[in-house]
Amino acid sequence: MKSCFTLIVGTCTLVAAGCQPVALMPTTNDGLRREVRDLREEIVALKAQKAQLATLAVETQGATGRDPEVVAATPALVAVSIEPASHFELDERTNTCVARVYVAPSDGVGRFIQLVGSVSLSLFDLSADGSSRTLATARYSPLQVRDAWRGGLMGSHYTFEVPLASDGWSCQGRVTARLQFVDGLSNRRLEAQREVSRQP
Repeated sequence: MKSCFTLIVGTCTLVAAGCQPVALMPTTNDGLRREVRDLREEIVALKAQKAQLATLAVETQGATGRDPEVVAATPALVAVSIEPASHFELDERTNTCVARVYVAPSDGVGRFIQLVGSVSLSLFDLSADGSSRTLATARYSPLQVRDAWRGGLMGSHYTFEVPLASDGWSCQGRVTARLQFVDGLSNRRLEAQREVSRQP
């Protein structure tokens, strides 16, 4: 009887010990990974700020009497990106495959900045042998780009809707979107590319 009691108590002790939360202590590698991540973010931010300063230097070249602080605080477009939410889907009303490409321009400190210029889009799919098939091309004038702006609780972006079609393609797989923006004021060209998938 005594041995049975001891066995029961021992079992309960093990069960109780097994239910206790185990605190995982941070390791040296965890700290190093955080430092690498922080350094990468700082490098990206510094590169963007450098690009903004270079853009401002070109755009303000020849201007005299301007307050340097005002010049430094003036936002300048340094990058355009295709947002991860971009996708394509089958429009059941028209039985047409449509891509929705969301574009976010930013200045040197990562803030949204409006576009003034034209946008060219091309969408294509890549086969396993490396060949590509064009599904759509489109060009938007500065006024059309202006009208593509969208804003709301989730932030600001530009939305471009492009019908997709090609012989033998059935609105499946993954599609690559490539964008080129031409600044209407400086004629600078910025490009972006992203693979987009079909929305269920």
